[in-house]
Amino acid sequence: MKSACGERFGSKRSEATMSFCLYFLRTIQASEAKKLFKFVNVVHRDELRSRCIGNSCFKMTLIEIEQTIIGTAGHIDHGKTALVKALTGFDCDTLTEEKKRGITIELGFAFLETPGLDRQIVFIDVPGHEKLIKTMVAGASNIDAALLVVAADEGINVQTREHFDILRILGVETGIIAITKADLVDNEHIRIVKSDIESLVAGTFLESQPIIPVSAITGAGVDEVRSALISVAGKTKKRRDSGIFRMPVDRVFALQGFGAVIAGTVLSGEVNVGDRLEIMPDGLNARVRGIQIHNESKERSYLGRRTAINLQDVKKDQLRRGQVACAPGSLSPTTLLDVRLFVSQSYNDELKNRTRVRLHVGTDEVMCRTVLLDAETLIPGETGYAQLVLESPTVALPKDRFVIRSFSSQETIGGGTILDSQPAHHKRFDKTAIEGLEKLEGCISDVVDHAFFKSRFAPKTASEIAFAVEESESEVAEVIKSLISVGKLALIASGAQEKYLQKDRFDELTAKLIEIIKDYYSKDAYKTMMPAADLQSRFLKLADRQVFDAIVSKLAENKILVKRDNKVGLSDHQSKLSDAEQRAADRIESVFLAAGYSTPLEDDVMEELRLSPKVFDNVMKSLIDQGQLLRLSDKVTYHRDTFEKAKKSVIEYIKANGGITAAELRDLLSVSRKYAIALLEYFDSTCLTRRDGDRRLLR
Repeated sequence: MKSACGERFGSKRSEATMSFCLYFLRTIQASEAKKLFKFVNVVHRDELRSRCIGNSCFKMTLIEIEQTIIGTAGHIDHGKTALVKALTGFDCDTLTEEKKRGITIELGFAFLETPGLDRQIVFIDVPGHEKLIKTMVAGASNIDAALLVVAADEGINVQTREHFDILRILGVETGIIAITKADLVDNEHIRIVKSDIESLVAGTFLESQPIIPVSAITGAGVDEVRSALISVAGKTKKRRDSGIFRMPVDRVFALQGFGAVIAGTVLSGEVNVGDRLEIMPDGLNARVRGIQIHNESKERSYLGRRTAINLQDVKKDQLRRGQVACAPGSLSPTTLLDVRLFVSQSYNDELKNRTRVRLHVGTDEVMCRTVLLDAETLIPGETGYAQLVLESPTVALPKDRFVIRSFSSQETIGGGTILDSQPAHHKRFDKTAIEGLEKLEGCISDVVDHAFFKSRFAPKTASEIAFAVEESESEVAEVIKSLISVGKLALIASGAQEKYLQKDRFDELTAKLIEIIKDYYSKDAYKTMMPAADLQSRFLKLADRQVFDAIVSKLAENKILVKRDNKVGLSDHQSKLSDAEQRAADRIESVFLAAGYSTPLEDDVMEELRLSPKVFDNVMKSLIDQGQLLRLSDKVTYHRDTFEKAKKSVIEYIKANGGITAAELRDLLSVSRKYAIALLEYFDSTCLTRRDGDRRLLR
């Protein structure tokens, strides 16, 4: 396709070339149109855009143009909003209170049109007031790049440093710096401010990034800032995608005639009109009524897009910033988080164990206690493992970044990375817990192995583990193959949804299953086989049916377990009959064998051999468990040899005649109807035959 179409787009513009391009965009599939569009020479894109109005294929390519989300940062009244307006033509301060007070209070959003660039820039404008840091963190939590703003007339100020500190804690990796209000000072003053900024950002993600003087009033430097942002946008890393929809909510509003709307940045997966979503941690269920991206209605949105979602089945007052819209069943609320915690160099105190702090994760703010797991205190610049004990539930995933701030003075303390979003309670300085956290910071193989360990006795698919550890399913699948090859994982269920269990857990459950059978033996010395249904019932208190089936199959394959007639037993276990009991067993067995197909009642055999009920019952248990005798019903017991002869006769008869009735079996074996019915019902129960009217057919 590139040679057929792309090179034509790069050649001299002509009506023939343009017609050829239009023809392809109208006739090929949308997925192919997207690929084709990437080859288009930048010069020709705007013309194609104007010529393809109404073309659904081309619209699809526009939907899938990448977005780069850039967040502003900086002290109050340093001109963040004014600069965004100069760049985009849109004033992000839309609230009456914001216009009245002249400050940003809520998050603002604006789109920068970039003709000729196959990437759209979205601004999140944050408030700079010290009392609105909560809102700033919510806006900065999921940005791709930063626009750090420093006013030329004031220079670096308190929130300049704190905002910059927060950007670093959140893991922002690129951006630019704008020296605003450049028209208010002379060049020497700008040089001094620039030098101060260079000292501030030395050794950080903004070192060596452009520092551009700009004036939103005169327009000087605006084009340079725009060009620098476009350059940064083209170099931002592609976000990792777990494939399961997740979008932290940073805006909630209502539209007359439409109802509740939530907005945020899609962190993974995609959402379509008509999808059902969960709003966590509140557990609300809603249907997607509509989707908007950049004020345009869309059928879907996906990874990295600023998205507004119109919801049905919920009201605006049930929604809030801090919630997460997600695929049903994909996220669980938590009140515990295991983290790698870093105390900022700018914090002027030490962090003590169980300090009460404000946790900012995603767009949420939750009060919590910091339980230090491997240290008594953390001083500025130090890192350590901690378990955050939350006062109310939130939702998060491993690799999510977070910020903690002091409870009373609301000073930024530090932050870090979530390692485990569904941990157990840990004791401080617990060696096993700390080793587990070290694994979660290790290579992907260690992380996946620990995820299986943490799932205990619940088998997991590659996709479930991938979502839990925030890695791609293909990467996790490769790791699983490796872990199986070295004997660390056991396959539990095969097919489309293969499930795995850590081998140590599998072995532990295997030992527990054998113990259940031995416990059954201990209560009756004459038993050698346990009903499989009873064993399964007791085992299901430990793990699920798939694990049970896998363990039983493995033990049977290794000849440790014997399966017979819906019963299981240990192959090395024999009932312990006394000499007298063994003689009685031989006599009982000979009576049933000699009787042929018309066997006597068990009570009649007991009387004939003059055995006590206790001895007879114990010996019969042993003979039946060992398979020498088969109790088909309360009134029919067969010797194994006799039963096998009857079974062979029935199979041969059905193959020759297409089926068999009770009357035909009665005549075949020369027995009464009682025996014929008992045999046929037993064959049905063991899945040898199935009933079709009054006939039995082979299964």
